[in-house]
Amino acid sequence: MSDKSALINQFFKYINTTTGRDKINRTLQHTFKFLLAYNIKYNGKEETIAWIRNVIKNIQLSRKFVRIGKPLEHVNTFYKTLTIKDDFSKYCVLGRNFAYAIYLTFDMMVWFHKSGVHKTENIKNVTKNAQRFWLVGIIFGILNETFKLKKTNEKILSISSKTVTNEKEKEPEDKKRDADDLKKLLDKKRNHYLTLTQHFCDFVHPISTLGFCRIEPLYLALFGISSSVLGARAQWIKVNGKK
Repeated sequence: MSDKSALINQFFKYINTTTGRDKINRTLQHTFKFLLAYNIKYNGKEETIAWIRNVIKNIQLSRKFVRIGKPLEHVNTFYKTLTIKDDFSKYCVLGRNFAYAIYLTFDMMVWFHKSGVHKTENIKNVTKNAQRFWLVGIIFGILNETFKLKKTNEKILSISSKTVTNEKEKEPEDKKRDADDLKKLLDKKRNHYLTLTQHFCDFVHPISTLGFCRIEPLYLALFGISSSVLGARAQWIKVNGKK
């Protein structure tokens, strides 16, 4: 099989996942938000602005529709996490999935309202509650990734210290094993930093929406694009592996 055919197969495998399609749509959504903010700031044409708003609205509704039922996945993950070894990471994963289950439940209510299926009188409160629980979920994600990064750094330091101390006494097989372990840990460390970057890019959205810190829409869109691309990369590796 040629490289081109393999790449096409990987792409179809990727978009066959709900998360894969969602990350593509999210990237498009924030790209159009960037174009909207740019046109508004630099006096774009009214018809162009109206067209971009309409595109964003439809992408948002489609994303919310696709995520209907998603809270059940987080509830299931919450239940499975209860069996994990009792450490700080366990409670972060529990907190994140509990918060995301509630966040996406409120998000479903927003879709029902905006699509006209069922109107909710206090839709503003529903939207704010969705953002609040999204923020809580992100914070748990940041805490968990920081904890895992700390653990990874400790392992790297341990291997590096042993390598320096016992370099002359080690057999070639042991040296190779340590080198391989160190390489894997460094790659893991890099992924921790990328995930933290993704979380912080997401973090700015709810704090801006909730009024804790107002951020210009142009920059919010750039943060959204960055987060979406990092999320798409992580999902691609999950589906197709990393070369």
